[in-house]
Amino acid sequence: MAKTLNPQLVKTLNRYESKVLRETSTLGLRPGDIIQFSYISAGSNSPSTPYGIVVSSQRTSTGLFLSTKGNSLINVILIADTLSEAMTDLMINNIYKNRTACSYKNLIGAFLGKENFRTYNSGRMTDLLSVEIIK
Repeated sequence: MAKTLNPQLVKTLNRYESKVLRETSTLGLRPGDIIQFSYISAGSNSPSTPYGIVVSSQRTSTGLFLSTKGNSLINVILIADTLSEAMTDLMINNIYKNRTACSYKNLIGAFLGKENFRTYNSGRMTDLLSVEIIK
């Protein structure tokens, strides 16, 4: 799969002049990082390309944790197509790279709904890209 950003993510981030795209691994991720990856769900043959912000939770301060089945999991709040431009700006300006504010408790309670929160199995992730915005 080509290592390019999802067109919707490009549209979302278009108003930020300078962006750097980096290939990374789950070990290099921290809360507040914007990521995009290819993901094949159980029972599916075709990959999806979700994108969002890594968040910490009550279970983990890094956003990464080990499940009871031994799978490495990562917490992500999706930057949904349904978020308004103002909400996306608020999210990027206040929580992007903010390691302490970027937690499930703060974000869900503040302005995002539970429907945007996902936990992904890192073993099913490929083409993991980190987006750095230079403000």
